[in-house]
Amino acid sequence: MIVLGINETHCATAAVLKDGKIVGCASEERFTRVKNDSGYPRRAVEALLAQLGLAPRDVDVVALAGARMAAKEWLDRVLQDDGYIREYYGVRLPSARRTLEKRFRKLGAKFGLIDASRGKFGIPQAQRLGLVTDHLGIGTERIRCLDHHSCHAAAAYFGSPYRGAPALVLTNDNSGDGLCATVSTAEAQRLTRREATSSAPGSLGAFYSFVTLYLGMKFGEHEYKVMGLAPYAAERGRRSAHQALKELFDLREGTPCRFEWTKRGERYQLLLRACLGLRFDWVAAGAQQLLEEILLRWVRVQRARRGGSRLALGGGVFMNVKANMLIAQEEGIEDLFVFPSCGDESNAIGAAYLAYLEECGRRGIPAAPEPLGPAYLGPEPIAEEIEALIRERNLEARYKVALHDRIEERIADLLVSDGVVARCAGRMEFGARALGNRSILANPSDHRVVPLINRMIKNRDFWMPFAPTILREREADYVVNPKGLSSPYMMLAFPAQAKRQEELVAALHPHDATARPQILEESWNPAYYRIIREFERRTGIGAVLNTSFNLHGEPIVCSPADALDTFERSGLPHLALGPFLISKR
Repeated sequence: MIVLGINETHCATAAVLKDGKIVGCASEERFTRVKNDSGYPRRAVEALLAQLGLAPRDVDVVALAGARMAAKEWLDRVLQDDGYIREYYGVRLPSARRTLEKRFRKLGAKFGLIDASRGKFGIPQAQRLGLVTDHLGIGTERIRCLDHHSCHAAAAYFGSPYRGAPALVLTNDNSGDGLCATVSTAEAQRLTRREATSSAPGSLGAFYSFVTLYLGMKFGEHEYKVMGLAPYAAERGRRSAHQALKELFDLREGTPCRFEWTKRGERYQLLLRACLGLRFDWVAAGAQQLLEEILLRWVRVQRARRGGSRLALGGGVFMNVKANMLIAQEEGIEDLFVFPSCGDESNAIGAAYLAYLEECGRRGIPAAPEPLGPAYLGPEPIAEEIEALIRERNLEARYKVALHDRIEERIADLLVSDGVVARCAGRMEFGARALGNRSILANPSDHRVVPLINRMIKNRDFWMPFAPTILREREADYVVNPKGLSSPYMMLAFPAQAKRQEELVAALHPHDATARPQILEESWNPAYYRIIREFERRTGIGAVLNTSFNLHGEPIVCSPADALDTFERSGLPHLALGPFLISKR
């Protein structure tokens, strides 16, 4: 059985499930080169079907994540149009007129007279389904529309390594189908929702995103920068900001729990008043502390109500790896799985799992959903494609171009000598984390690579930390992980081992010495594993610095052409493109 799962919101994504196993997944942004591109992911669908040797007629079911959908035109505006973003989120000084307008709009929305959100409009369901039927040539009877948070929960549980063992499944995000959080219990092939929280009073995800906006960064995209900035704040400043923010937002421990703004008014303007005179790093630290406290309280409440030593987490709030680290440290939690890149892009996978189970039930056949496994689920460049690109661009006239039978050893040599190599090889990773196949690699013990990558290659904010990929056999040397939690996707943070911090100095957060590691099993990516093993033979260090292969604000590279374009527009000295090494003279 072939199921095509689709997410159409920000970071539109397609996933292919075959007989219970996810065999393909990629986001539309990788092909259009528009960050967080939205709408029906036509190009991603076509790329995955081609990669897997499938035709549209082979697809049994198409699963759309979300009971309803905003129009792409509106999603593009709220994601890309700076002027509209400021208008939509109320980025302006407080005024009595604006307050009256908001009250009028809420009253009108209550009686169905106007839209509650300024300028937001949806897509008619017939038009939404028509995008699928026109593209794939299948009937609407083969299309399923599934609840947003059910998709998050399905991805988290069925994608986990638990294989049907009992678990508590938590989802938490900005908003989806009117909800911001759900609590489910799961066992075997059953997910049972126990509690759901409306996003209307507020959501933890939206609170953190408004802080991101207040700090001059992009709502729904740059929250990771706030998390990275937080540890730099002085203790006194963090306390001041935390107290100010705590008066605006809190958790109400009823049934269901509610995340809510405790003061009335436009949310950006509430932040403006509360944080007046507070330094930007203080605000980041205060917001991070408040998110951690509220999320941890919520997890404790749900565990007290439902039990559960085994957790599966999904939804964009759980992209916050520092909060995940605190959840992992909770007494009584024996195992924790956070779905990789668990924002809305993961709902393509969750929708595929749900539709597969539903279709198996309809057909009366046994279902066997498989855990996610390695995240290398996108297209793979072939040698002929790379060779053609080298000829067409006449690269040998401008760069040193060499074909290597043992390219992994050559990359290891360069990491020791020059420090930085970009790699585009094998199937592309799904999600926001580069996991070695579309990565920029560097020597983690050389602190000089941090300003080099930030300034000459990625144009990143100076405070943002990098992350390591660590060989599975060397995990205990580098991170403190007493529960032995699995971390193959860079979704958990851990304290670094004090005795080995110098070996990872460039791949740790410089102010709190935490790491967000990819712990690499050889079987998951043998070629990438060989690079690190060869680097270890030369240096004794069983890890490399690994950051995504892209320029700041752009999607991670997909094709060899994308990789070459990024190489040429940056200060990258070396590009390993499949078996070819391209170096600037």
